[in-house]
Amino acid sequence: MTNHYLATTRDSPAILHDIIHNTIRNTVLVWLSNIACTTVIMSNAQRKRDFFAAFAKPKPAPAKKPKPDTPDDIPTSTTPPTANTTVQDDASTDILDTDEESTDFKLALLSSLQPSLPADALLELLLACDGSVPAAAALAAKRRPPSSITTQSSLSTFLPTAPSASRKIPFPLPPIPKFKTLHLTTPSQVPFHAPATLHPSFLPAATATSLLSECLAEVPAFGRYEFRLFDRNVSSPHTAAFYVADESMASHHTRQGGYLYNGTALATVRLFTPTMTSITPLVEKFVNDAVDERIATVYPDGKKLKHMLPAGKWRVTSAFMNCYDGAKQSVGWHSDQLTYLGPRPVIASLSLGVEREFRLRRVAPVTLDPEAESSHDTSPPPDKETETETDPPDDSDDWKWQPEGQVSLHLPHNSLLIMHAECQESWKHSVHPASTIAPHPLADNKRINITFRCYRDALTPEKIPRCKCGVACVLKTVQRVKSKMGRYFWGCQVGNQWRDEEVKDGEEGGCGFLLWARFDEDGEPIWE
Repeated sequence: MTNHYLATTRDSPAILHDIIHNTIRNTVLVWLSNIACTTVIMSNAQRKRDFFAAFAKPKPAPAKKPKPDTPDDIPTSTTPPTANTTVQDDASTDILDTDEESTDFKLALLSSLQPSLPADALLELLLACDGSVPAAAALAAKRRPPSSITTQSSLSTFLPTAPSASRKIPFPLPPIPKFKTLHLTTPSQVPFHAPATLHPSFLPAATATSLLSECLAEVPAFGRYEFRLFDRNVSSPHTAAFYVADESMASHHTRQGGYLYNGTALATVRLFTPTMTSITPLVEKFVNDAVDERIATVYPDGKKLKHMLPAGKWRVTSAFMNCYDGAKQSVGWHSDQLTYLGPRPVIASLSLGVEREFRLRRVAPVTLDPEAESSHDTSPPPDKETETETDPPDDSDDWKWQPEGQVSLHLPHNSLLIMHAECQESWKHSVHPASTIAPHPLADNKRINITFRCYRDALTPEKIPRCKCGVACVLKTVQRVKSKMGRYFWGCQVGNQWRDEEVKDGEEGGCGFLLWARFDEDGEPIWE
């Protein structure tokens, strides 16, 4: 231990000399490295300034101001004015005066002014403005951010401003460009582009949950509608059931073949669930209030459309309950049959469970008084051969309804959509398939849709005209023949019936029975 201590003490000067030498060498290396980095940074900054200078316009040299005469005994100041003078005049001008700054500094400053724009967009703005940050910031404020949707159009494409309470809903509604899908994101936008009213949260939360639970318990007994389309037997891609409000409505189903759907009698008719019955007064009041408001603010002269029900007379008599189980279950373009609803029907659609996309598309113009426009025409209704889109009879060959785009809106849980009087006759609607859906805590992947309807007392099954086949007719409206646009007629619907046996040639379309239908001002049938 003693020898080791002595040896270390003797070598201390040499060790201290090595430590001092290494410290000085490391300090010099760090200093040289900093000088090199500073040189590189300054060189890059100069190259960037040269890059922008290539695009910049030469600035005119400032005019020289004549020096004022000063007495010899007053010394003139050679010191330039301080920056404080400029800041007091306009602070923002001084902050954005960055002509001599680096590109990185300009991008950082511009990013703080426009944080929503990406770096590449900021660089494009700087290039377009010759490196001027104030000009780039002003241009960015006027520039609309690019949309991430490439195949669909948002509402802002068509609206200069958002709908407001002071903006009047147009009638008829403006056309939607062909092949476009107009996405409506708020309930206030809906009536400006579709004949509908949307209430996003209709029932109290507890009531909506109770109703959904009752509906889910009913779903296992639902069935698919079977009918014939384009000479083929098809079934609906979702399940459904038909409900009536009371026993008197149910009794009609036992008379004269009962209620039909696409020419086939409905298998069963169910009574409303307890919660459906309890919310009926609320649905009726909301619908009648919405219809009254539309009459007063949208329809011409503040009057209801011809054949509509009188004000306050809409009531719930029946409903279809539909179940869409999963993202792929949907329903194609269609309009609800008028047979028991009569002309100009109003339907209230309540959505429960999973949110799904609902689309509407106009297929014909709204005719205010179809009977007055064609009262002189006594020819029979158009048959399947004459009612075509490409060759309308009794009209010029160049007339043709121009196809339009579609409106898209999402119907969340507990939302009520009112389809107004012109919706079923001039528009079609669908439930669009979805790639993915967000499960509902109670319904999982299911969407329950209840369409509340007002069936007319004068259009019960036993009162509907019958065709030569002995089957109750279906009520339709003319949509493609200009001279008869909007007129109603009764037609044979045997051609829509599901066929278990092979169909012979010439028997596909039924008997071809067609009969013009007449209705009074309030939509009550006039039987002849």
